[in-house]
Amino acid sequence: MGPSPAYSYTACVAEVTCDAETGWVTVDRVWIAHDIGRAINPLLAEGQVEGSVYMALGEALMEEQVFRRGVHKWPSMLEYKSPTTLETPQIHTFLIETVDPEGPFGAKEVGQGPLLPVIPAVANAVADALGVRIDEVPITPDKVLAALADRRRGGSGRVGPAGIPAVRFKEPIRVEPPSGWQRVTVP
Repeated sequence: MGPSPAYSYTACVAEVTCDAETGWVTVDRVWIAHDIGRAINPLLAEGQVEGSVYMALGEALMEEQVFRRGVHKWPSMLEYKSPTTLETPQIHTFLIETVDPEGPFGAKEVGQGPLLPVIPAVANAVADALGVRIDEVPITPDKVLAALADRRRGGSGRVGPAGIPAVRFKEPIRVEPPSGWQRVTVP
């Protein structure tokens, strides 16, 4: 994760409760193991991992950027949904120490990396519980109900984008060093 010379790894399992009548998904428990290198401050590192879980649950189940006619659907942060402590599940955090000679004092990152596996863990738990696949976030009740209805009609039970949108990106900006500068290769 990131520009660090020491790469970290994370594994996550989510336990969810799904209501097939309402489409509501509740995350009950999360188990997360993060390869941190050396835990210089274990309590702080555990808090960082749990903060990543909290942010990921917001992405997975609530936070959405929707625009109507070029205007943001939610007029203020009062209507924008993100988790509170009431939606935070029980989190079991495991710091895996694999001292890395490239990291400072053997440490690796612990800020953003633990967020990454939480969203697919929740999506996979929903698929395991209900037999439907939601291919976009947030996993909202209307998407769950649409996937269940599709499956009942004999469809695949998948909801989400049909493909990757065709986007034309601008040519990259190339910056040449000023004249007189030399490129040096460090062994």
